[in-house]
Amino acid sequence: MLERALEFLGLDPGFTEEELKSRFYLLSKKYHPDTGEFSSDSLFKELIDYRDVLYSYLEKETFQKENIVSRVSHSYPKKTDYDLYKLAREYYDSAIHEYYKTTDGNPIFLKGEENPALRKLRNSLFSAKNGFEKLIQSFPESIWIADAKDTLQKIEIWFKEP
Repeated sequence: MLERALEFLGLDPGFTEEELKSRFYLLSKKYHPDTGEFSSDSLFKELIDYRDVLYSYLEKETFQKENIVSRVSHSYPKKTDYDLYKLAREYYDSAIHEYYKTTDGNPIFLKGEENPALRKLRNSLFSAKNGFEKLIQSFPESIWIADAKDTLQKIEIWFKEP
């Protein structure tokens, strides 16, 4: 339908709204049953239908472009020290909570080969570890540094083999 609408209005696929308005104006004068070259209103109705198809296409394209720009600009926001700290802390808390929920009070073996839950915990703690390290590196004067360093020491315990 889009191809037919483009062909009917004589537009290229990369048309603009201004080009669409201009072509519609010219063709509406030609196809209008009261003032145009044709006495039947079928071509004028077809012109209106195709115009609507092309406007819908433009709206969809504009929406998609705005979403892409929005996602790109929002996917890499500038992180503050608190943002980094909060995210690392959430990773840490979630990993530890999941580990204790999974082990359900069973003895803790610090050998990964004996404890599959520990292997999973270690994998989960990498994100927290990286976040805290990035915080320390990027914001050495942050008020969150002391807790970040303390938490990193706690994380290291989970990686020690007996």
